[in-house]
Amino acid sequence: KISVGAAVEKGIIGNEALAYYMLLTYKFLMACGISEDKIRFRQHRKDELAHYARECWDAEIYSDRFGWIECVGIADRTAYDLESHIKHSGADLYALRRLDSPREIEVEKVEANMGRLGPMFREKAKIIKEKLESLDPSRLDGDVEIEVEGEKIKIPRDCYQIKKVKEKISVERFIPHVIEPSYGIDRIFFHVLEHSYFETSKGGEEYRVLKLPYLVAPIKTGVFPLVTDDRLCRIARDIYDMLMRNGIESYYDESGSIGRRYARMDEVGTPYCITVDFDTLEDDTVTIRDRDTTEQIRVKRGELVEFFKKRELECIKSAIDY
Repeated sequence: KISVGAAVEKGIIGNEALAYYMLLTYKFLMACGISEDKIRFRQHRKDELAHYARECWDAEIYSDRFGWIECVGIADRTAYDLESHIKHSGADLYALRRLDSPREIEVEKVEANMGRLGPMFREKAKIIKEKLESLDPSRLDGDVEIEVEGEKIKIPRDCYQIKKVKEKISVERFIPHVIEPSYGIDRIFFHVLEHSYFETSKGGEEYRVLKLPYLVAPIKTGVFPLVTDDRLCRIARDIYDMLMRNGIESYYDESGSIGRRYARMDEVGTPYCITVDFDTLEDDTVTIRDRDTTEQIRVKRGELVEFFKKRELECIKSAIDY
C-alpha cells in the first residue's frame, strides 16, 4: 500500500489531478459500504489504453462470487477533447493562467492590408479589418470568409499577412486536460449489497442483516410502538410524521412482536429503530436501538431530529476525513 501523494512523487501516478479522483473514488466506495480490504487500483497497460488516454486506472472491487471486478475507470484524456472541439468548432476553449512574473514571447498575429481592403470594401473596410485581425492565425489558410451585418464576404489572401511579433505577457493561454472518472453504478450497487449482507442465527433461526451505512440506507429509522396500545401508537405515529417532515426517511410498523419488527428492519438495512414504550408516557423518552451493535439508549422525543441530523453529519465528516 502507498498513499496517493507518495505515488505521484514516485511517478507511479502521472499527476495530482488523476490522484485526486482516485482518492475521491476510494472514499466514495468506502462511504457506500465497500470493505476496505476489497478495493484495489490497477493501472492500464499501454496496449489497453484508448487512443485518447495517456493514463488510466481501474478501481476494482473483490466479489466472493466473481473475484476482482472493474467498477470505476479513471482516465487522463489529456487535452484531446478540447483540442478536437477547438479544431472543428473554432470555439475559444482556452483557459488563462497568471504567471509569477511577466515574460516576453513570440506570437503570430494577423495584420490586415488596408491598402487592399480600403479600395475593395470602402465603408466596410474598418470592420472587416477588426474581424480579420481577431482571427486565430493558425486557422487561416488562403482566402477567408467573414460575416459583416449578416452578409458573408470573401477576403482574398493578399488582403492580410501573418506576422511574428514579440509580446510581453502576464498570463498565458492553455488548453486544460480532462480527467474522466466513469462509475459502473450497477456493479458498485451489487458489491455494496454483497459486502453488507450477513447471515447468522438467533434463537435457533436463520437471521439476516444488511449492514448498509447510514448515508446510503434507504430507510434511516424504523418507528414502533412496543405493543398495539392506542396511546403508544399515537406517539409513534407522531414521531414518524416528525422525522419524515425533517427529511429523515422512516418506516412505521406495529405488526407482530417487537423482535420480528427489529428483524425486518435489520434485513432491509435500516440502521436504527425507535421504540415507544410505557416509560415514554412517563418521561417522554424513547429507545433507539443500533442495528450493528444492538445497543439501546434512551433519548427525549424532542431531540430525535437533532440526534439523526448529527449522525448524518458525523457520517459525512467521517467519509471526507478518512
